[in-house]
Amino acid sequence: MRGCLVLLILTASGLTQQVVAPGTASRGAIVAAKDGLTLPAGEFTVAELIEAVAAYLCRNYLYDQAVVDGASGFRLQRSVALDALGSEEMLYALLAARNLAAMPIDELRGVYQIIALGNNPQQQGPIAATPWRSPEQILQRPRLRELVMTAVDLRHADAQQIAQALRNHFAMQGQWQPGVMTACASGSHTLLLHGYRDQLAQTILLARQLDKLSASEPPVVTEVQQRLDALEREMAALRAELKAKSLVKPAERR
Repeated sequence: MRGCLVLLILTASGLTQQVVAPGTASRGAIVAAKDGLTLPAGEFTVAELIEAVAAYLCRNYLYDQAVVDGASGFRLQRSVALDALGSEEMLYALLAARNLAAMPIDELRGVYQIIALGNNPQQQGPIAATPWRSPEQILQRPRLRELVMTAVDLRHADAQQIAQALRNHFAMQGQWQPGVMTACASGSHTLLLHGYRDQLAQTILLARQLDKLSASEPPVVTEVQQRLDALEREMAALRAELKAKSLVKPAERR
């Protein structure tokens, strides 16, 4: 809560800024003010970025020092000013660029864990705890590169066909790894999605558009369905003929 209290004091007292991280030989100081967090031009380590955003957002980001130190840092050509939402989006995007992700441990209390994404089975445990977001929540923040899961309800389109088309599309990227979007269907009208939030936002819009188009298009009659309809008509005619014969009186038959 220290960062929150300092920002509140800054705002109340009219002071301009708080130094979140001191300057180094390769960059200036990272400062927080009532208008936002400013990342100066220069070089950052991943740990410095995490700590700066954690202080500004009043959160706890837990991480293995060896994992974070093993990721290469960043260089900004010019300073960037970020508000609270922007600082979270910047952190998540840069983490994803280094094959890292922030996963919630206790969102209510602002506790998260930084994990390394990879195909090592020992690293797959946290992936199972991917947070669930509704499509509306995802569309509210379509630029946040957060790993999430969601379900899209469709009224007209076939969820299984859409899921298969999405799998075919992303299969072209090569072997699957955490972060690559996955899709499957639960029944014929529920599409389940997993991946980065910014990717899912576009996919949700696409699925909903396909659902609208399916509602306006006439149903496609397949060759099998045509044969079934023809057979049913023949059976109906045969039943009518048999019924007509059964109604003929014996005298009429002679």
